[in-house]
Amino acid sequence: MPSAVLSARSDAGGGLLLVALDVDAERARAYTAPGQYVEVRTASAHGFFVLASQIGETPWELLVKNAGDAADALVSLPFGSTIEVKGPMGKGFAVARIVDRPVVVAVVGSALAVARPVLATRIAEGVAENTFLFLGLRAPTDLPIADEVAAWSDQGVNVVLCLSRAELEHHPEVLPKAKRAMGYVQVAVARAVEAGVLPPGALAVVAGPDAMLADMRALSRTAPIEVVTNV
Repeated sequence: MPSAVLSARSDAGGGLLLVALDVDAERARAYTAPGQYVEVRTASAHGFFVLASQIGETPWELLVKNAGDAADALVSLPFGSTIEVKGPMGKGFAVARIVDRPVVVAVVGSALAVARPVLATRIAEGVAENTFLFLGLRAPTDLPIADEVAAWSDQGVNVVLCLSRAELEHHPEVLPKAKRAMGYVQVAVARAVEAGVLPPGALAVVAGPDAMLADMRALSRTAPIEVVTNV
């Protein structure tokens, strides 16, 4: 299996770490779409991680929760360690050049990795204000990569924190420009569609638990939005 070199690691917040893996330029160019992922293998375990870095660039970045298996290696090995990494895999989301269409990014937890390259592209193309990020969290203080999410909001992305705990008014200092909604991401998106907040014809890029994906696909059959997932 091809390898990569563990080059950096930092606390991303929300119980996640941002891990950097150095790969050569040829492999970096094989990363062509948001939502592509890699397989990390160790002697005793393996795991799959969505690429969180910018398209075609090195190092590859992963949002990792220390939940055992291959994640243990990513969060504990010393810098300079060689790790077996296969990929990129999957087709990802073909949304890079959709400028004239509203885009909804609906993600939960470490699936926020998908949002980074999508939103970077939307902001660069000048369509941030026609872009909506619905981010599922337990509470505001669980927000990962908070500085980056705040920067997206400052640049015009419509950010909605979907909180599964009854804490809409707690910690108002966390992303003060964002809207807050109670409940799961799919519920918040359905409410926004019903209220006319999301324009008809929007494309929803969705990543998260299987139940969320199923609910979002069901929503697309009754609401005027198109839902795409990478699985």
